[in-house]
Amino acid sequence: PSLRSMHQRGTLSSSSSTSSNSMTTIKKGSKNEQQSYAKIAAIVAILIIAAVGFYATTGGDYYHAPKVAQVRSSSKVVDTTDDDVSMVEGKAAPAAGEGRLITFELGALKDGATGTVTIQTHPAWAPIGVAQFHELVDSGFFDGCRFFRVLPNFMVQFGISGDPDVQKKWRGKVLKDDPVLSSNKRGTLTFATSGPNSRTSQMFINTNTKGNKFLDGQGFAPIGEVISGMEYVDLINDEYKEKPGQGKIQNQGNKYLEAEFPRLSHIVSSKSS
Repeated sequence: PSLRSMHQRGTLSSSSSTSSNSMTTIKKGSKNEQQSYAKIAAIVAILIIAAVGFYATTGGDYYHAPKVAQVRSSSKVVDTTDDDVSMVEGKAAPAAGEGRLITFELGALKDGATGTVTIQTHPAWAPIGVAQFHELVDSGFFDGCRFFRVLPNFMVQFGISGDPDVQKKWRGKVLKDDPVLSSNKRGTLTFATSGPNSRTSQMFINTNTKGNKFLDGQGFAPIGEVISGMEYVDLINDEYKEKPGQGKIQNQGNKYLEAEFPRLSHIVSSKSS
């Protein structure tokens, strides 16, 4: 009950005890309030310390395919405060039907296997995203990229350059969202995000045998699909799950990954046709 209601009940009981009862209630209330404020202040201090520690560790860069109840996944944030960040709104987006075949040669798969994966892009699905993906491939961005986050029967994530200088350049090329016109079925390729209008270079391939349809409503727009070599996607090494730190990859590149996670599967080379 509130201080006011407690005081009113004291007034209804006895006129001789009204003053003392009210004083006692107010004193108790004041002490409780002080204790509550102290607890809140302590909690706020802990949260501030945790936030500072997180930023210092990750550099503020953390993209994701989103959290999902049935898959253990981390919440992630991205820093887009750099002066060189610019919003790309559909630059030279190809017309519908002008998709490409993108080939990834994969290495360090399970049991030492290698394999070729072919992706068909679909500008009609997501023209802004497709244009960025084509540009990334044409620049050789994906060559040497590690699959740094692999969650079985969910997705495999890649798209942080092994060269920090190259990665810094692409951090500034932030895309506006495409509407979701196709579902995140098994084998589809989609940009990872940190929220609305935040796509840059990180991507994931859906591996769930039943698809990840729940991602559709969260704004994840597929840009293409694996048309051959999905068996090699399934062989991507998943022993490290999501242990590699994205901030450290951003800052140190493959030097960090080779030292700490030497068996990560990777893209040996990519080409477009």
